[in-house]
Amino acid sequence: MNREEYIRILTDQIRCVKARDMVADEIKMHIEDQALSYREQGMKEEQAIEAAVKDMGDPVEVGVSMDRIHRPQISWSMVALMAAIGVVSISLHAVFGSSDPGLGWGYVLKQTMYTLIGFLAMVLVCMMDYSFLADHCVGTALVFLAVVLFSDIFLGKEINGAVRWISVRGLVVGLIPFLYLCVPVYGALLFKYRGEQVRGIVKSLMWIVWMVLPAYLMSDLSACMSLVFMLLLLFSAAVLKDWFQIERPKRFLASFWVCIVLSGPVYLLFLNLTGRLDFFQSRRIRMLLGLDPQGVNYVRYRVLEILRSSRFIGRGDGADLTELVTTVPDFNQSYILSFVAAAFGYAVVIGLVLLFGVMLFQIFRIAFGQKNELGMMISCGCGLVFLTLLAMCFLVNIGLLPHISIYIPFISAGGSNVIVSYILAGIVLSVYRYKSILPKELPLKRKNKKIPKLKFSITLEK
Repeated sequence: MNREEYIRILTDQIRCVKARDMVADEIKMHIEDQALSYREQGMKEEQAIEAAVKDMGDPVEVGVSMDRIHRPQISWSMVALMAAIGVVSISLHAVFGSSDPGLGWGYVLKQTMYTLIGFLAMVLVCMMDYSFLADHCVGTALVFLAVVLFSDIFLGKEINGAVRWISVRGLVVGLIPFLYLCVPVYGALLFKYRGEQVRGIVKSLMWIVWMVLPAYLMSDLSACMSLVFMLLLLFSAAVLKDWFQIERPKRFLASFWVCIVLSGPVYLLFLNLTGRLDFFQSRRIRMLLGLDPQGVNYVRYRVLEILRSSRFIGRGDGADLTELVTTVPDFNQSYILSFVAAAFGYAVVIGLVLLFGVMLFQIFRIAFGQKNELGMMISCGCGLVFLTLLAMCFLVNIGLLPHISIYIPFISAGGSNVIVSYILAGIVLSVYRYKSILPKELPLKRKNKKIPKLKFSITLEK
């Protein structure tokens, strides 16, 4: 039996068609290595290959064993964890609905429906092959951003002076949560531009501008800052992985982040010196720095009072849930942790934190245990969204950040937040599902061009 026939029979036993080419390359490499050993012992080429093929064993048996390895897999522990988080979310919203007369059980049923739709969306996304982004990430990003901008401009609904929602037959859909889907797509763009050196760096940074533009047009400063932070972290990870072949990447990143950090104060100083910093901009900056107790920032001080009166177990002293929901805006979005501390005690809050900690551990374990670099970057992007939003919400609840519109993944009120959270979880599950099917490197359709290599160095004159 020759090598080609052996590989054909072996790969016919593998049910996952997508894995056949990878297995064929792997078996071919093993045969060539063994044939090389026989040639060194004095065998001729044909004899060496024939002996190497014979050493591989029965092609049907080997193919069946490879089929057990190279097949789609489901992380059932991750699915169970997502189901548990969904149950916790529904339970909390049931408490919200019973505490606020303005919400009622209709609100609870609506949030339950959102959770079920989100879980179904997670399953559907899990069944999809994420590797299509390797060649279609640019088109996906352009279409997605175009849809968001079109929806905001032509279908936008103004609520509390901001246009961040659209109304479809009476159903209000928030647009900001959907922007966080840009983060895993940006990971795919970084993968596409690897090896392009200077051109790849410029393209990657330009995409950050385009992806943050919708949040900027919607006047959501917190979403802008969080998106920029997450996208820059992914860009930094790509630089450290040498995707852009920069000499001295750590020095490049150090200088890059220094410029990013200093750009904000320099810009504000420029506005102040030129007289372009008006009263409202100044008030907003003071609020973000926690220097405006009379404005929106009063919520921060009210929440701190609630936390000080909370117990470790049980309802806090003087915790009137009806008063809490009427005096603290976004109690079922940004301030869920404070509500839970007042209603049930810090022990339940610690339980929620641990639950999300297990979720983040699972996500990053899947990401860093993934041999495919595209899957690693995409799943890291999803984990980064969850980590950033959870960290910001925690800091808001303990008063280290002022009152901003922020969402706790899976739990905060609103269908957009819940569904997007489950879609991100579905992307991670898709990466896990194809971990034994896709190779480490995916070929990209790219024209060969000579690109100058970026040399980055710093010299200090004495």
